[in-house]
Amino acid sequence: MKKRFISFLETVVTLAIVLVLLQTMAEDILVLSGASWTIRRVFLFTGFGFDLFFTLEFLIRSWNALSRRSFRRYITRENGWVDFAASIPLLVFTSGPAFFSILTGAAFAGSGALIGLLKVVKAVRMARVLRLLRLLKIFKRIRFADSVMVQRHTVRIVTTAASTLIFSVTIIGTVFALTDYTGTENAWMMDQSAAIVSLEERPDWAAGPDNAEVWGKSRPSVMMLKDNDWTLYARNSDDYFAEYFGPGDYAVRQAGSYALWFDLKPSAVSQSKLNLTVFLSTLAVVLLIMVTYSPHFAITISDPVNVMIRGLKEKSYNLEVSIPSEYPDDDIFRLGAAYNDEYLPLKERNNSEDTGGGALDISLDDISDLLGT
Repeated sequence: MKKRFISFLETVVTLAIVLVLLQTMAEDILVLSGASWTIRRVFLFTGFGFDLFFTLEFLIRSWNALSRRSFRRYITRENGWVDFAASIPLLVFTSGPAFFSILTGAAFAGSGALIGLLKVVKAVRMARVLRLLRLLKIFKRIRFADSVMVQRHTVRIVTTAASTLIFSVTIIGTVFALTDYTGTENAWMMDQSAAIVSLEERPDWAAGPDNAEVWGKSRPSVMMLKDNDWTLYARNSDDYFAEYFGPGDYAVRQAGSYALWFDLKPSAVSQSKLNLTVFLSTLAVVLLIMVTYSPHFAITISDPVNVMIRGLKEKSYNLEVSIPSEYPDDDIFRLGAAYNDEYLPLKERNNSEDTGGGALDISLDDISDLLGT
């Protein structure tokens, strides 16, 4: 009964992993497609729910490992580090703050350096890439090879390659987000900073609706300009703003008596493009290794080993090891050549002499001589 319950829980976790990967990809696609805030809000809530679920999973597995005094094994050999990296950091730095900002309806506001704020926002969004580590948990559960050795080696290579890709993108992307760099997104940030400076130096440029309209249209990043509670300029209607913008899609900054509402969506679009690129690249790496490396490893390692094991165990099994012409100097095929040329003739001669059908009478010294040891 206990084993069935544990198996059921593992099935639930696997299903949740599949769903969170789909949810992450769908969330980025919705950002790129300009979906309404109502739809995107649902996916932000589900993202928080998944991160909370996986955080609890990590804590439960950690407690269980500690009670069995095998926490180190869980972290290192059972991919516990994946459970941690793809749960707690995301809950604390990404989905958690987004969830509470939705509940409170808070936007990014204040009077500090706008460029610094936007860099922090971009760095936080970068952490969402860590969700892709869950792909490794799915891959580990897939039984794609009969050989345990092929399965283990392929999983190790996939884990190394995919985690290196994901972590390198996350770290490098975060560094770039927190430092100055060139590009269209940086130009957008500079336009926002210049808008604040211009109003601080020349408040009269936005004095009155007509001047504010001219000034606002010259600043692509400005969505709305208010003087106290009086709206001087609005790029879109209030209904459009309410339908397509939510907390995190805009920032409100002060410049004297003016309140400037800046559009942060270009940064989110840029990040979503990167997230989808990393997701599809990681998936391509995993599938490519499964399709190309697994068969290669089977042909060049596990198949020759299995042939020799059966030949050593089964009296009537006399199949030779197939030695590819391009790999004759590989250690495994040098052993295979000795097996074909030395052991099989010796086995055949022994079988012909052993008319009683007894066990194969070859001593360990004979095998040692074949291997040159």
